[in-house]
Amino acid sequence: MNINFCPNYCYFTSNNGYYRDENGNGIGTKTKMFRADLDWNRFTDFMVKHFNDKDKVQILQFASSDGSEAYTQIITLLENYKNLDKFFPIEAYDIDKNMYEAANSGLLNMDDKDLTSFKNRNIDWGKYFKLKSDKGLEILNNTLENSKTYSASPVLIDKVNFHQGDMFEVMKNHKDDSNTVVLCRNILEYFTDREVDSFMSFAASNLKNGSLFVTGEIDEGRVDEIIQRNGFVRVLPNIYMKV
Repeated sequence: MNINFCPNYCYFTSNNGYYRDENGNGIGTKTKMFRADLDWNRFTDFMVKHFNDKDKVQILQFASSDGSEAYTQIITLLENYKNLDKFFPIEAYDIDKNMYEAANSGLLNMDDKDLTSFKNRNIDWGKYFKLKSDKGLEILNNTLENSKTYSASPVLIDKVNFHQGDMFEVMKNHKDDSNTVVLCRNILEYFTDREVDSFMSFAASNLKNGSLFVTGEIDEGRVDEIIQRNGFVRVLPNIYMKV
């Protein structure tokens, strides 16, 4: 199944974006470093302990946007643990060509709020990014104001592979060994019940017991029910385990 639920309009852009769906409804999207609907430190601690006996952990990120989520996860792992090569590289997918190209450029738009998120976590952002331009990286339909463009350091770039790809196809063909973490945050809510059921049926079929599935703040309620109906149990807020 190849689903492009907002053709020609869907741009999950750096920090602040806007698009219209198939019915013409305007929807705003936001992406930023350390997005607070997931407790990144708690999630990382759980993930590391949960997969302690695994030699390799596969991390898949869907609707990966400009790379903020991938960089957030890499930095959290690096800041809290050492010798965790088994978690890398992260495989990050976005169906939108503009988003893939932006992420794959190694550049990222950040504003003062993004930099404050580093400070609040006692993380030196200069370890991971270098200011490249006072003019934000141009991304189609991006509405973020007062941003600057930063280049990601090799320590980040080497730990993630960005792809343009359909999450349904990737999930349908994924090979698991009870060692997968799927981040599918703040996207399933935009699909119909039938589409969410279809995607979760692929996840239920291809993820083995113990693998993890992570959602976002807008996915509670209807999406939460469908996820649990397909053989997953909630182990932490927005985090589910295949059983």
